[in-house]
Amino acid sequence: MKDTVKLVISHFFIISTGVLFITSLSNLLFEGNGPLSPELPWQVFLTGILGALPTFLFSFKNEPTKKQFRVRTVIHFFVIETVVMTEGALFGWYGSIIGALILFVVILAVYLFVWAYSYFMNIHLARGINAALKRFNEDDEDEEI
Repeated sequence: MKDTVKLVISHFFIISTGVLFITSLSNLLFEGNGPLSPELPWQVFLTGILGALPTFLFSFKNEPTKKQFRVRTVIHFFVIETVVMTEGALFGWYGSIIGALILFVVILAVYLFVWAYSYFMNIHLARGINAALKRFNEDDEDEEI
């Protein structure tokens, strides 16, 4: 559970940063770099929190099967999309079907970025742990001789 809480906090910062980046880029491209709404930082933080909380779906007592993990990933994605699209409707982030479709694609891009980042961080961690275990086992073999 402790690791899941750390992951949720990490995802909060990654999601918030991604949303802020996408919002700024969108403003630059479509609004001519006009002033941003003073409510925007609060909306970004809310999106970060609501986007990170569903990470608790990946808190397992036992190691999940590949099928269980895939099913939870799909559920996780649809929960995130639903929450953020609802936020978009409430906060006026889009006003048409085209705007909603663009937001859907942006959410998908941020989602994939967060997954890729998490994947590469976990690969790096796993390699470090494996290297440490290998060194530990080599030291044990040397002591036995």
